[in-house]
Amino acid sequence: MIFALATPVAQSAIAVFRISGGGCCEKFNQLLKTPVLEYRKVFLRDVYSGSELVDRCSVVFYSGPSSYTGEDCVEVFCHGGLSVIKSLSALFFDLGIREAGPGEFSRLAFENGKLTLNEAEAVADLIHSEDVERGILSSEAVAGKLSGLIRGLGDEVDSLRVFIEGSIDFSDEDYDFISEGNIEERLGKIHSSLIDLIDSSLVSSKKIEKNRVLFFGPPNTGKSSLFNRMLGFERALVSNVPGTTRDLIDSEMFYNSVNMELVDSAGVRETDDLIESRGVAISQSEISESHLILVILDHHTESYLEDFKLRLSGKNYLLVFNKSDEKGPVESYDCVVSAKSGEGVGNLKNMIFKSIQGYKTDSKKTFVIRDRHLSLFKAALSLLESCVNKISNNQDVDVAAEDLRLIRSYFDEFLGIKYPDELLGDIFKDFCIGK
Repeated sequence: MIFALATPVAQSAIAVFRISGGGCCEKFNQLLKTPVLEYRKVFLRDVYSGSELVDRCSVVFYSGPSSYTGEDCVEVFCHGGLSVIKSLSALFFDLGIREAGPGEFSRLAFENGKLTLNEAEAVADLIHSEDVERGILSSEAVAGKLSGLIRGLGDEVDSLRVFIEGSIDFSDEDYDFISEGNIEERLGKIHSSLIDLIDSSLVSSKKIEKNRVLFFGPPNTGKSSLFNRMLGFERALVSNVPGTTRDLIDSEMFYNSVNMELVDSAGVRETDDLIESRGVAISQSEISESHLILVILDHHTESYLEDFKLRLSGKNYLLVFNKSDEKGPVESYDCVVSAKSGEGVGNLKNMIFKSIQGYKTDSKKTFVIRDRHLSLFKAALSLLESCVNKISNNQDVDVAAEDLRLIRSYFDEFLGIKYPDELLGDIFKDFCIGK
């Protein structure tokens, strides 16, 4: 039996525990004076440690195999106080229930046939989704849409292999298996389906890169003030003294369904201050790591405009004039704002959003796939093209049948019907504990 906290370890209104394993419902009832006797219903119960009340919780029992993991499961909704979380964890340990490892619940779901391997991977992709589009595509994968497509292609491959092997085994019979089975046409349809799948998929790497927006420019141009204005709260220290910001300060902002990571940096200038000069060096190195650089200037620093253009040549940047409430710009800028009044900040957010979205194609994506999936699909596609060539030229038909067998094995590896021994460890180690 395993348990885990399925919500973050932090003070909150509610925390959720999950328990899975045969007999876990009976074990949990030992903590209650009034046991739960029905499944798939919510009950309000007091949880005790001996004679002491720990918390009043909502409890749901699930009977395997009708649960997420395919085993008996308990979900406990308690108050999110750290003392409650600690006390309940101690009670579970006392009952002989061990703490789950990363992704262990989803791994059990896969091993018990509740999820295919790619559906389990999609659970992690859904949790780590940085925008609405990726979340929707991951949800569809969790629901089995992609698994169903690949399973259907695999069944068609098996059907075609029967005809091709029939043409080998009964070559002396007066029956054209290849022609009667419409082999070439059906192979072409599988080929088209795989091409469409690859072209319409969003490839998700293990580590999802955030959309980093760097605030860059000379000291005292209001970078930190604009940074705080865009976030809507005071995240960076603001002062009239040049060189106040000496290190990178970052914070996330969600805008128009896209997650952005705003990064405030030290003002760029020559300085004898060792700490400040280090901050300037860090700001410079951050340029290559950022998707977009906001060059913040004001009426005191417009003379640096051309210098910053040269410094950022070939980079993706926007020229932003700040402090428009004090004085307007002389030069031409992409956006004019006032961090003090908020004027122009909405327009700047829209420009940042358009820049971040600019690298995406207009074609609608259908699925989120991983590098592992893409490699399998490309390998299957290469074999499929080889198979089509053999059938078209009526040569090495026996090898064409082997091509189809290998194609099916790639589809099975995608679904998790067969897989290398080390694959599961690599996949589930990236899951959060409690999932």
